[in-house]
Amino acid sequence: MKNKILLLIIILIALFLRLPFLDSVPSGLHADEASFGYNSFSILKTGKDEYGIAYPLSLKSFGDYKAAVYAYIDIPFISLLGLNEFAVRLPTAIIGILLIILIYAIVKKLTGNNAIAIITSCLSAISPISIFLSRIQNDPLVSVFFVLLGFYFFQQFISKRKSFYIFIAGIIWILSFYTYASPRAFMLPFIILLYIFFYKKIEGRRMKIQLIITLLIVIIFNLNTLIGTSAERLNQLSIFNAPDVKLKLEEKIRNDINTPLLVTRIFHNKIVDYGQYISDTYFKYLSYDFLFIQGGEPQRNRIPNAGLFYPIELLFFILGIYQIFLKKIRWGYFIIIWFLMVPFLLSFALDETPNTHRFFLAFLPFELLVGFGIYSFYKYLRKKKNLYRLFLVLIPLIFAVNLAFYMHQLFVHEPVYRPWFRGYPYKELVASLNTYYPNYKKIIITKSQSTPYIYILFYNKYSPLKYQQLGSPRDLDYTGFDKYYFVPLDCPLSAKSGTDEAEGEPGFLYINKGTCVTPLKNTKVLQTIKWKDNSPAFNIIEYVSTGSVELKKDL
Repeated sequence: MKNKILLLIIILIALFLRLPFLDSVPSGLHADEASFGYNSFSILKTGKDEYGIAYPLSLKSFGDYKAAVYAYIDIPFISLLGLNEFAVRLPTAIIGILLIILIYAIVKKLTGNNAIAIITSCLSAISPISIFLSRIQNDPLVSVFFVLLGFYFFQQFISKRKSFYIFIAGIIWILSFYTYASPRAFMLPFIILLYIFFYKKIEGRRMKIQLIITLLIVIIFNLNTLIGTSAERLNQLSIFNAPDVKLKLEEKIRNDINTPLLVTRIFHNKIVDYGQYISDTYFKYLSYDFLFIQGGEPQRNRIPNAGLFYPIELLFFILGIYQIFLKKIRWGYFIIIWFLMVPFLLSFALDETPNTHRFFLAFLPFELLVGFGIYSFYKYLRKKKNLYRLFLVLIPLIFAVNLAFYMHQLFVHEPVYRPWFRGYPYKELVASLNTYYPNYKKIIITKSQSTPYIYILFYNKYSPLKYQQLGSPRDLDYTGFDKYYFVPLDCPLSAKSGTDEAEGEPGFLYINKGTCVTPLKNTKVLQTIKWKDNSPAFNIIEYVSTGSVELKKDL
């Protein structure tokens, strides 16, 4: 009963940290969030995504493909709550809370110790990375939930010896492949790891056959996601397809002008160069800076002066590993290998590294090692009553102070910290454009900040059927839909060369980047949209000349 009460308190804390002001903190809806939301809305209304593809397994989005499962998860929320920020983020928040319960169940089953499970679930509830990712639309978190849920059913299969559990585990793992890209690279090594550590616990020929068949099916689906459009994102991220790595290698070879070819090949070859890149990236993921000080990529997910975990956790993380080797704990070896395996697999990817989203696969093993370290320290101090009492007060107090600081950074500093990485001003921009819409023939919008078309679709709840009938034009350079027209220029309305007279078209409304200098003549600034730090994001400008000047590009 006591454990259930403690778990309930932890869940309530998790609720309190994740649900209030969910629509506005973190500040600004990112384009990826808007894209998932609008595609959910489109599938709800038409059975097709924004490009007219019926019930897709992957979504074409901003030039690449994203796994589509989150869009389907979001459909009932958008159906009930409408197309808005809260409805888009709520599924992640709920799954983020369920993740705390799941971690408790997994750790209890794995360690056989309820205290370690409670400590680990508590750490998971207050962890910076868990709080932040639960407060945005985050398919990586959802995919990790599926990976862990599959692992839980795998544990149930071993303990209860019923085929139902391993088949459910297989289905859930397959689902994770269509939720986010990282599990596709992670699951095969993870399955091998599971097989090595748990095979001896599987008794009887029948259970072993059921396990092998299920895992083979999972592997087949895994391999299927590594080809075709489903693999496009992984191929983009692979270091072996990176031109810059190849160019650096070629440059090193060219610089060895007077060196014998054999010597050059020994020191400058693919094995050495790719190995160096993998090694550098691996240790970036394990760096103190990434884990505890400032986090990683993408930039929009960085909270000033805050890492993925609290600095105090490092001490208990090291202690947990030490205790595992000291006591030769088998489940501990499994968790350590799991933790070290994740950054190694991620080191084969480039673009936005070290990456917070991808690293979330290592979340459970990290917090379990910390939790075991705290538990071991607690057991040691029980023999020393005065220190034990101090421990019971001091450690929770340090974590509480760290949590309070993080929430302050998240709610107060995050909105104004490098705000241009988030889509905050687009909501106000779209609302303003709706008021000007009837008065202009065409609205010319800069693409300098992001992909503005998705915000117009999202905030206007633009008819998916109508958009599909228009050919799903997106915001490719010098194209558009309806009255909206998108150009790859910071300043669509600029001055003629050598003058202060604007070069525009009567009856057109122009949206310039906020840093653009507005021409003095033939212009009227109707409104300035600002970032949260009060710097200008966009200027809405009317061209007021009685003459007509053609744009450089045909409209």
